[in-house]
Amino acid sequence: MKSSLIMLGSYTEAIRASRYLASIKIHADVEKSTSRGGCAYGIRVYEQPEKVCRLLSAINIRCGRIKD
Repeated sequence: MKSSLIMLGSYTEAIRASRYLASIKIHADVEKSTSRGGCAYGIRVYEQPEKVCRLLSAINIRCGRIKD
């Protein structure tokens, strides 16, 4: 199954997103990603990332870049 990494604003947002998605039966793993000398956090999902971003907008989490 294809997965996507959805970048989020912080570790705290990644944890909130993961817990929220788990509550609606969508599996998401928190991942750390490095870019240009800094660290960023996101969630790896196995659903359509656009669908996940729409769901996260309900709890005021904005998705960043989506990596396949």
